[in-house]
Amino acid sequence: MRLSQVELVFVAAGGALGALVGLAVQSGWLAGFAASFPPFVIVLLGLAVIEIVGGFATGRPPGQLVAMPARLAAFALGLGVLVLITGKLA
Repeated sequence: MRLSQVELVFVAAGGALGALVGLAVQSGWLAGFAASFPPFVIVLLGLAVIEIVGGFATGRPPGQLVAMPARLAAFALGLGVLVLITGKLA
């Protein structure tokens, strides 16, 4: 399956979000919040917010903006970058 431009941007945003969450965890900004939610949940919630905002911005229903393979790729890339930066998953 080929990914569209919107889906490629979404996958790249997943990687960037994983990097941001990883750096925030490493610097201690999410110390209190990370006790409640593991960092990978923050990545997952961030991807959901990105998709909802993107859906409203383009005028398409949020569930139809990005296909499921692109969602999985974005989450996997975000988790991969998060693990590379922090050295752990949770």
